[in-house]
Amino acid sequence: MRDDETMQSSLTERLAHLRRRTGFSARTSEIEPLIALGIEGAVDKLLESPYDHSIDDEAVLRILQGEQNNLQPQAVSAWWLYRMLVSQQPIQERLALFWHNHFATSAAKVQAGRLMLIQIQLFQRLGLDNFKTLTLEVAKDPAMLVWLDGVRNVKGKPNENFARELFELFTTGIGHYTERDIQEAARAFTGWSFSRVTSSFVFNRNQHDAGEKEVFGKRGAFTGEDIIEMAVEHPATALHIARKFYQHFINDTEPPDERTVQDLAKVFRESGYSIRALMRRLLLTPAFWSHLNWRKRVKSPVEFVVGALRQVGVGERLRAVNLSDGAGQRLLAAYLRLATQWTRRIGQVLLYPPDVAGWEWGKAWITSTTMLERMRFAEFLLPQRGALGFATLNELVGLPAPRTLEEFAQRLEQTLDVALQPKTRASLLEYLQKRGGINALRQRDRQTVQGALQIVFSAPEFQML
Repeated sequence: MRDDETMQSSLTERLAHLRRRTGFSARTSEIEPLIALGIEGAVDKLLESPYDHSIDDEAVLRILQGEQNNLQPQAVSAWWLYRMLVSQQPIQERLALFWHNHFATSAAKVQAGRLMLIQIQLFQRLGLDNFKTLTLEVAKDPAMLVWLDGVRNVKGKPNENFARELFELFTTGIGHYTERDIQEAARAFTGWSFSRVTSSFVFNRNQHDAGEKEVFGKRGAFTGEDIIEMAVEHPATALHIARKFYQHFINDTEPPDERTVQDLAKVFRESGYSIRALMRRLLLTPAFWSHLNWRKRVKSPVEFVVGALRQVGVGERLRAVNLSDGAGQRLLAAYLRLATQWTRRIGQVLLYPPDVAGWEWGKAWITSTTMLERMRFAEFLLPQRGALGFATLNELVGLPAPRTLEEFAQRLEQTLDVALQPKTRASLLEYLQKRGGINALRQRDRQTVQGALQIVFSAPEFQML
């Protein structure tokens, strides 16, 4: 291979790393448009305008709502999975997923699908905006007002739930505030509610405590907006957010590199808390590109399901479904409900985080039960029948069929975006030989390919991105 080909290959591998970390997959069609831009140009392109306006959200939501009078949370979850699967700007959904975990709100208490939809769309819209703006909008968000009892926070009877989580989880982190700070901050948020008719924020002045408060050693007739500004600008907040970004986008299996975290926090503060500036610095920092941090993020169940489906082209095929055609509508609804069920089986249900702290990421995703379900996901990817399943079989086996079993193993690596370890490769080749070798692949034997997928899906290397 010539030197320029070696450089091109290296660039392609790095762009694949960038794609899988800022989205969910690294298909050739996703990488090629970035090659001419180089690394810095590719980063700027991804951060430039991340919203995919080509998706017909209303049409998909109508299909998923079906005959129900009200939009159910399960339909919203399926709609969001659809966006993750088909979006040509997946960084938007990746960041929305991060903020969904950070500002964890559960439909188990909120119950109203429409309110959960408003919150997820808030994360999609402001996911790369200013953190102070985002936090303020979340504080006024109807789902959050229900989730953390903001609607019950009134003058004379302050409810401390939101103020506590604002400090402990959303901004400074544990150890940087007192119980007195929480009590006083709760008074500043009294009177914050929303209209049940319009689902928009309402400030009830008569229910607001306008008296003097003392928070973080400062005194004044603070409002909720004042408290959020003080919390975001607290010296501990930038470090807390930078550390969470490091763990989500760089490495969640090992302790963060504190020098990198300090650098990210400095950029975050100096930019006026621009999330875009934080992301740009993170995506260009040496730690992000260090091979020591490649494949050091454990795939969450949503990342596992969405990533695998995008890799084999299901996302592109779902995007092409005719939403005005009855058959297309039924196919879409059925497929998305199945995808939602599989994320649940593997251990994560969108809109239903376990508590206010969100899901526990990293190695916590991997248990004997969830690993069995990850392996069995091959049953969904290659069902015994179904329009999408046949196309997936062709994508995996290839046209024409591979000439050798080794060639098929290499095709699986490329198609599924995984580097098989020697032990996994040996198990795969041994299995294929027992199933009839290359003849089984030429005949496109579905069960044989499904078994091959199970071996890959259960391999340790496939759990990482």
